[in-house]
Amino acid sequence: MAADRTQLPAIGPDPAFSFPRIERHTLANGIALRTVEHMSAPLVSFVVLVEGGSASDPAHLEGLAALTADMMDEGTGDLSAIDVSDQLARIGANYDSDVGADASTFTLTTLARHVERGSTLLADLLLRPSLRDADFDRVRKLRVDRLRQIRDLPQAVADRAMLRLLYGEHPYAHQPLGTSAGLARTSLDSVVAFHGASVQPASITVVAGGALSHATLR
Repeated sequence: MAADRTQLPAIGPDPAFSFPRIERHTLANGIALRTVEHMSAPLVSFVVLVEGGSASDPAHLEGLAALTADMMDEGTGDLSAIDVSDQLARIGANYDSDVGADASTFTLTTLARHVERGSTLLADLLLRPSLRDADFDRVRKLRVDRLRQIRDLPQAVADRAMLRLLYGEHPYAHQPLGTSAGLARTSLDSVVAFHGASVQPASITVVAGGALSHATLR
């Protein structure tokens, strides 16, 4: 029978959906942990939220929080940035960081069978980054170059003007990328101090979800 395309089809029933159970824990060191079982794919993701984003940048050091986040995957222990990339590739993992106004997030997704190696590497990057001089100079230059690239783009100009109009002298008035002047005044010592002050157990929440049990994710 030919379909009558002049009429909308009848709306079917809403599909059933059961939201996965979330377990909440506090680790012995004070870190808040949330675990979620999700067995549809053999993957596990860790999302680490650290309180304190670009609004925590000290006056005249705009961009410090984001620069610090960029520095944290440049090496840990004896591993260089290239070694870190190699370790991530060996376990099929993807790592990313993002800095907002009020918090920074660090995400690692890997195959469930590599969860121990992935979580260990993530913890090392966040808690024990190398923060080396040579890496600092290179990463800061990349961020200054990026600011120069977008300086005259209409969208970037509008974003800067809107933030300044809305927030005035409040820390929300600058973007996480910061300013060229702020980055020029930023030193490696500033990065080390910001990391030490912000990456503390009491300010960290970890959400772990994927194809493992709650007990294993803990």
